[in-house]
Amino acid sequence: MPAHKDGLMTVGELARRVGVTVRTIQYYDQKGLLHPSSKSEQNQRLYSTDDEERLYRILTLKFLGFSLTQIKEAEGIDDCQKLSGALDHRMCELERESMEILRNINTISNLKEHLAASESVRWSDFAQAISDMQNREDVLWMAINGEGCDESSVPELTHEVIDRWHELMGDTIEAMHDGVQPRDERGRELAARFERLGGMPSALTGLKRLANQRTQGPKKYGRDFYAGIQRRTLSFLKDALEALHEQA
Repeated sequence: MPAHKDGLMTVGELARRVGVTVRTIQYYDQKGLLHPSSKSEQNQRLYSTDDEERLYRILTLKFLGFSLTQIKEAEGIDDCQKLSGALDHRMCELERESMEILRNINTISNLKEHLAASESVRWSDFAQAISDMQNREDVLWMAINGEGCDESSVPELTHEVIDRWHELMGDTIEAMHDGVQPRDERGRELAARFERLGGMPSALTGLKRLANQRTQGPKKYGRDFYAGIQRRTLSFLKDALEALHEQA
């Protein structure tokens, strides 16, 4: 609790209440973001509950990716609608970052498999392998976005089938994060489920319908992210299905 009868806090008390260091508060003061409400007779900086609220504001906007300059200039962000827009923007950024992380995990896993099958390191082979993987994703991207897919041929999906697809996609993403290879037993088990659901033709036509719904409905935020996840997941399942058929 503040030690001063007027309800003001020292910099140390404010730091303890908010959970930051004294140095952090002093830094924000130097940058013109958080000035003390008054000073004591001993020239001690004193902060009010309004200052505490401003500090929480700074920390929140910093988490959302705002620079200190933007925080200083973004007084209008206190409006609920504008803050909602900032949250949506940050969500899209995190989705793109997540998509890139998953892409890199998938690429590294494939490169490890390529290296295990090689007797020596040839950088040109690695570069070609990366290029091939990216080109394959571009083909899936076009398919997911409906190129070559007649709108009238897109089937309706029952709730049961949709649930099974969601479960398969989730389990596949988890397997990719765990470093599972398409030829591993776990990968082949996923491929068998994939085939029972109709394989690639069924997946692409179903995703075409979902893509149309996302572009027309309110949930258009992050559709590039979900399409990216889908094409990487389908790329894994396609390889796993080929491995399953090779061993049959």
